[in-house]
Amino acid sequence: MFYRVTADFVFANSDEANDFYHDCQVAFPKTSIINPGQPNEEKSSCKFQLCYHDETPTKECEVIDELP
Repeated sequence: MFYRVTADFVFANSDEANDFYHDCQVAFPKTSIINPGQPNEEKSSCKFQLCYHDETPTKECEVIDELP
């Protein structure tokens, strides 16, 4: 059995966003791979993005960094 945590956080403050992403970077090496090397392999992932959904017109989020 595995334990999965799914979260999608939106921050108005860049320092808070960077702090949280840093926490994710620290936690990432502790994650596991489900069914490694198999067609149904599942890996952990994390994206740090600029989100433009509050603008008119909206545009897609821009990935700044992602794990792995």
